[in-house]
Amino acid sequence: MKKISIFAIALFSFLIGFSGCRSAQSFSADRPNEAFIQFVSATKHGVVTVVIDKSVTIKAGVNDINQRKTKNDKTYAIFPGKHSLEILNSKGEKLLVKDIFVSSQEIRIVEVP
Repeated sequence: MKKISIFAIALFSFLIGFSGCRSAQSFSADRPNEAFIQFVSATKHGVVTVVIDKSVTIKAGVNDINQRKTKNDKTYAIFPGKHSLEILNSKGEKLLVKDIFVSSQEIRIVEVP
């Protein structure tokens, strides 16, 4: 009799304990499909013109190479993949021509001479 009551209590506890549990649910969140580039230099350039893939032209601010934080949102979003960059100073002279590859959610730091 004692074994039956212990078994009944164990069975009842098991049913009560697991009846309120939901099944495991998975959650996935997609990250935006974008990459980022920053331009840094030891000399002060102020604003440079950046030509991306010979089609898109932007005016970009150059961060100080010794600065740990960027100021005024000087990080620029681009699509991941291979890109060719051409950086021009305010006079239109070429400072740098470079091919880069950026992965999704990567921040590529480009050092301007």
